Amino acid sequence: MSVRCGYCGKYGHNSRTCPERTEESKEWSESYYKKQGRKKGSTTMCSYCGLIGHNRRTCPHLKRRKQEALKTIEGSVSRALLEFQSWGAGVGALYEETTYWKESKASYMVTGDKLEAGVTYREERYREGHDGEWGTTSWSRNQVPTFRVWVNATKMFGDDRAPVRTEVSKVFVHSDEDRQIAGLHYLIPFAKESCNNKWLGKSSNSFPSVVAERLRDIAVREVNDYYSNKENKHPEYANETWFDNQEIMERHGA
Repeated sequence: MSVRCGYCGKYGHNSRTCPERTEESKEWSESYYKKQGRKKGSTTMCSYCGLIGHNRRTCPHLKRRKQEALKTIEGSVSRALLEFQSWGAGVGALYEETTYWKESKASYMVTGDKLEAGVTYREERYREGHDGEWGTTSWSRNQVPTFRVWVNATKMFGDDRAPVRTEVSKVFVHSDEDRQIAGLHYLIPFAKESCNNKWLGKSSNSFPSVVAERLRDIAVREVNDYYSNKENKHPEYANETWFDNQEIMERHGA
């Protein structure tokens, strides 16, 4: 019996060789049959999500998590810099720092230099409840995109053994769905002068735009590096039930 085409219905050829199909139609078909996701009979296991049927390079779950992280950069950077300002560590803030071994002392100023700011990215849980009150907090259930933003201060005067720059603590910004939660359990004690620091003059002055631009650029690189690192896996690695539930929710617009 002659082969019948599934595209035009005529005999003598199949849909792949059908002369009536346009090149665009053929390309669409090829991309459909090679679509990402789990494939029955496949033994390839993804190093990111732990599911069978695709690899890390084509993993739709990695692509989704990476896109979510990139979307949170702008808000995370802005939120972190505002937190520094609100706690008095804005541009022009001056404080005295004594080393933990009490051997050197120097005064530092937050200058707002773009080279004195940085950010790192990772996925982690955040502490729920009132930050800084260990007895009344609990850890969130899920690991979420998290940026750790820090700024430095430049030494103005003091002991020669003191470092040229010191870190003005960190602000962690966790992005959980549509919410952003600022983790201040490092910034709070610094601002309360309980980490060998003494405020000489606080400042709520904003940071120059070049600082925010630098942080955004670094954050993009950090996100790309994080998801390129094969040691980093999805928080629900190899949990097929979890991924199935996510697909069902997305299908129904939940």
